[in-house]
Order: sequence, then structure tokens, then C-alpha cells
Amino acid sequence: MNKRDRLIGVLLILSVLFFQYLWLLLSVLLLVVLGILIFDTRYDRYALVMVVLVMLLYLSTKFMFYETYLVPTKSMLPALNSNVTVQGEKWRYGGIYLSAVEEWPLVTMFTRSSKYRTGKFAAKDRIKMIGFWKPKKNDILAYYAPVDSSRIHIERCIGLPGDVVSVEEGRAVINGKEREEDKTLSLRYMAYFSDYMRFREACKELSLFMNSDDYSVSEDAVYMSLDKTMLDRLRQGGVVDSLVFRQRGETRRKVFLADSCGWSFRHWGPYKLPYKGMRIELTPENRMLYGSLLRGPERVADPDKLTSYVFQKDYYFMLGDNRGNSLDSRFLGPIPSCCIEARILHDD
Repeated sequence: MNKRDRLIGVLLILSVLFFQYLWLLLSVLLLVVLGILIFDTRYDRYALVMVVLVMLLYLSTKFMFYETYLVPTKSMLPALNSNVTVQGEKWRYGGIYLSAVEEWPLVTMFTRSSKYRTGKFAAKDRIKMIGFWKPKKNDILAYYAPVDSSRIHIERCIGLPGDVVSVEEGRAVINGKEREEDKTLSLRYMAYFSDYMRFREACKELSLFMNSDDYSVSEDAVYMSLDKTMLDRLRQGGVVDSLVFRQRGETRRKVFLADSCGWSFRHWGPYKLPYKGMRIELTPENRMLYGSLLRGPERVADPDKLTSYVFQKDYYFMLGDNRGNSLDSRFLGPIPSCCIEARILHDD
């Protein structure tokens, strides 16, 4: 192997170390190598072998071990800003592939088919590799909705299989206990009052000075960001007529099981997350709670004919830190293990 071959090999291998820029680097280096092969009269088998090896290394890195994700929304503020790139570990839970030929990695390296963009592929159309670990509470995960593969979601896992989860005004209650991290979470409320000056003085006493993010929407109401302590103190102060938790796009988003259970984004649950091997009797209540899971991720053809069922997958509950602007499990429902792709590398 001559110096030129070694140099090309080193450049290609170094590019893999910066895999988040690999789209650009790989394209440029491939053009350089192809140019050498075309215009050099000698057949340079070493350069060709190196290109094949690096492409295999690239595919294994991108589709088996690590992936770069663009945070799509503001659902994880302040932990993750929208439209920033983050790294995800896919080897922990197993990468996800699409089973259709036009959606295989070699085809989608440089393009996306119309079926992918329109979300016609559901969880049952995906092939998941074997993972080494299971998600833990408070992990930030990249996942797909069970019935829609058109976009990636990035939210925090707050409920594990077997947990009983409910969400009260944006704050999670796990197995009957309020999640400790949610007590310090600042959420948006609409404060209605009849005496503005009294309300203003009470806010000053509680150090709730209205900043640029808090604005009056009318003469008797103000948006406020409140943690659990301040929320309780303001309610006990008797200076507000009511404090209402607000959800962005609340009239457009349909809450999971809203029609059958009467749940809303303000008061969701309680709901027991199924785990692999969990047996349920298909009573009318359980058919209402788990019917969509049986027909969807569990792929039961006719659940109405069954009297009992044993779940084949684990299910997790996801919530965005920005609870007032997050399309999460309150709307998408429990997320099956087959739809979870990666753990986001992030320092909390």
C-alpha cells in the first residue's frame, strides 16, 4: 500500500469520527476517490476496498449505534431548544428500520419517499434491532408515535411498564405519588382576578414579578409561569378567582381516550401501562382502555372475540418538560418498546 492509499484511508476513517458531518465529508471523499480510480491508469484496489469498508462502517454507525437528531419542537424546553441537533445512542434500545423496500437505509440515505413523509407507515411496518438495555425513568428518548411514522418525537420517559400514571394540570403522578421533578417545573397558567391592584401586591409579596414573558390578555386575566410551590401559595392567598393550566393548541389536539374516558390534558388518567406478559381480562372497561393498543402495536386482528389477552410488548409514558406545548403520551397514548429508537445524550 503506497502513501496515497494510506492517506485516503486515514481521511476516510477520521471522517467517521465526526459522523454528525458524515453526509458532507463522505460525499466529498467519495468523489475524490472515484476521481482517482477513473483518471489513474492503474487499478487501485486498495482505495476501492477502503471505500467499501468505510461505507460499511458508516452504515453500522448511523443505523446501529449512533444517530444525529434535530429537536423538532419546543416540547423539551428548557432542557433542549428546538431546531438544535443532539446525539442519540441507538445501540441501547436497538435501531429501527422500515420494512418496505423503498424505505431501506441504502435507499433513504439521500432521499425520503412520499410514504415516509405522509406517515403511512405505522409501528407494525418497522423492524427493530435487538437492544441491550431498557429505557429508564427520566431518560430523554427519540421515538415514533405508534400510528404515525412521519416524524420523530423527543420527550422524557416518566412512566415505565407496570406503572399507574396520571397527569394533573401538567404534573405527573406515578403510582399515586407526585413526581418530585415536577414540583419545581414552571408551567403556564391563566390567572383570573377581580382586583388587579390586590393581585399585583400579592405577586410582589410572593416575588412573582411579571416579566416580559407574562402579559395581560385582558383586564381580568394574566398568563403566569408558576412552579408547584408558587401555585399553591397563590391559590391559598385568595387573590385570584381561578388559575387554569393552559395547553398550546388545546382545541386542535385530541387527547388519548378523551371520548371514552372523558380525560383532558388538564386531568389525564389514571392509566396502568402494560408490560410484556401482563394478562388482562377483556372486560368492557379494559376494552375501552386497551382496545387501541390491541388493534395497533399488538396487532390483534379481532380483539372483540377474545376474553383475555397477554401483552407482547412493554409500554412507556412520555412527557415533554414544556408541558404546555408538547405533543406527548397525553395525546399519542402509551409508546410501545418497538417505537423507541434512541436515548438522547444530554446533561441534565
